[in-house]
Amino acid sequence: MLEPRYLFQLSQKLILGLLLSVFFSVIVIVNRDLIIDDAFITFQYARNFAEHFKPWYNLDPFYQGNGQTSLLWMLVLSVFNVFGIASEDIFYILNLILGYVLIYQFINDFFKTKNSIIEIIFKTVFLIFFCFWMGLNATHGLETLLSTVILLMFLKNWKNPNNYWSLLMLLVRPEFALYLVFWVLDSDFKHIKTFLRKVILASSAFILIAIFYLVFFDYYIPLPLVLKSQSSELNLVSIKVAIGYLVLYLPIILSLFKQKRYLFLAPLVFFILYYTFGINSYSGNIYIRYFFPLLAYFFFIDFKIKFNQWFFILICTLSMLRMLDLGFNFNTDRKNVIIDNDGFMTSYGEMAKHIKPTDRVLIMDAGHVAYFTNAMVYDGLGLNDATMLLARKHNDSATYKKYVDDRKMNIVSVVSRERDRFVPREDSIFTYNSLNLKSKKLLYVFPLDNNYFLFVYQY
Repeated sequence: MLEPRYLFQLSQKLILGLLLSVFFSVIVIVNRDLIIDDAFITFQYARNFAEHFKPWYNLDPFYQGNGQTSLLWMLVLSVFNVFGIASEDIFYILNLILGYVLIYQFINDFFKTKNSIIEIIFKTVFLIFFCFWMGLNATHGLETLLSTVILLMFLKNWKNPNNYWSLLMLLVRPEFALYLVFWVLDSDFKHIKTFLRKVILASSAFILIAIFYLVFFDYYIPLPLVLKSQSSELNLVSIKVAIGYLVLYLPIILSLFKQKRYLFLAPLVFFILYYTFGINSYSGNIYIRYFFPLLAYFFFIDFKIKFNQWFFILICTLSMLRMLDLGFNFNTDRKNVIIDNDGFMTSYGEMAKHIKPTDRVLIMDAGHVAYFTNAMVYDGLGLNDATMLLARKHNDSATYKKYVDDRKMNIVSVVSRERDRFVPREDSIFTYNSLNLKSKKLLYVFPLDNNYFLFVYQY
């Protein structure tokens, strides 16, 4: 079953590519209104950069930090903002184009030589799953597809010391720095010039990001990494989750291991574990979007390696079953996004109608109100505000309150588990207690998602 016998003709590849592109496009169109709140944060940065040349969440110049995870995605969107094209309109078109590029890359590579029956089955199932997962990730408004394209092109040129895709790696995702480290280490140190070329390119990527931060920001660590990077509790459930992801990627892990491409493989294994145990992020869990770019590794699967035939077929079957399982999970994610978006419209959407341009507003979910009002909005959770993030991280209520007072914030919103009395959602406890909101005037209560309620106070 692993003997390569079947060669896809150009017409067959074109038909497959067309069918997959239509399938991907339908997924995007059907789910086109499911932009998540975090995307509006990036849209806010892009608009401020386009209109004021300041890649900030708000235009308050006091101690700015960077709260979005992909500078490159923000910069791309800002180019269109300059010409009056809103981010929420153009990102669909950009993601469709990126999706078609990825489909072409995979089909062109998967079927350029003869394939065995099991190869054809596995690659076809993978491509359907890939397009489904990609279609969902094309709709939330964040950088997932762009980071996948950049990562794929970087990995394709891994053996090239003049791999200029390395210059974009840190700009598209800060944690992609690890790829640069292993890329440099995967060198033939007998050829010092080749090694130095890699070092210069990798260093240039770090210098580019450092210059951007030095020019525009006061706090030099990406705020999402500070906020979201925290170890998950090591328990049976989290271990099962990690095993499930490893099963999905197991064919490519075994394939690369058998090829002795250990340094090429190492970042994949690291990020599977890091994204499982080291990241606590609501938006990261939407269609497990952090994991999607790792599918670029399947581009390098080799069915011709010397391996026990039946064992490898078993591994591929388990991976395909995991794809099916994740497909059902993604459908559940989609339903949750619909519920969340409806909740945001009945809460933050209604709140935005009552906000005046002169207001200074503190909110816990940072996207919607900041993007759709002209008020000065501050992120009370700290994802987009270095002062608030550090105060929360050090449990420093005095600094948190002083900052709110100094910035003259007059509207504060927090999230409650009950409508009739304030029972704080976990992320609202610190804000509610630090600002003594119990003594403040309650202006509005709006229904949020999942039986939560948005309490808006006059401060």
